[in-house]
Amino acid sequence: MELVATLTSETEPNSDSEDENEICLRTKEKQKSWYLDSGCSRHMTGEKSMFLTLTMKEGGNVKFGGNQSGKIIGIGTIGNSSISINNVWLVDSLEHNILSISQFCDNGYDVTFGKTNCTVVNKDDNFIVFKGKRIENVYKINFSELVDQKVICLLSVNDKNEVWHRRLGHAN
Repeated sequence: MELVATLTSETEPNSDSEDENEICLRTKEKQKSWYLDSGCSRHMTGEKSMFLTLTMKEGGNVKFGGNQSGKIIGIGTIGNSSISINNVWLVDSLEHNILSISQFCDNGYDVTFGKTNCTVVNKDDNFIVFKGKRIENVYKINFSELVDQKVICLLSVNDKNEVWHRRLGHAN
């Protein structure tokens, strides 16, 4: 995300002169981390914007620790152009994004945990699907930071300072 402000002199507030000073402010986009949870029965999130595909439907309730619960309001697929995860529940008012270790294992993946990361591997071809980082005592992933997916992205700024990008596909 980028914000641009243009400064002009006070004597000529509507000036189109080349003497204008541009200030560029940048901010990081909110990271959308997913927690890998061995105690969770299903993949779930409360953020509708995370879904690549989503079917809205009433699906019951989910119980959390502390006697809290959330209403299941949809099911779909999350991910990016490199990876997708199916059968993810959209849970009303859930504040965290959770990936279920047992759901991965039930669907043909092995999940191994180490001191600094965890790895999800497809049992059929031994392909590493993704690695999560251990941060303190939890394992997390952020789909936009997956370096093992080898996605190439081209970014350009033209002479009018317009930004465009194109995803070129997987690197060989």
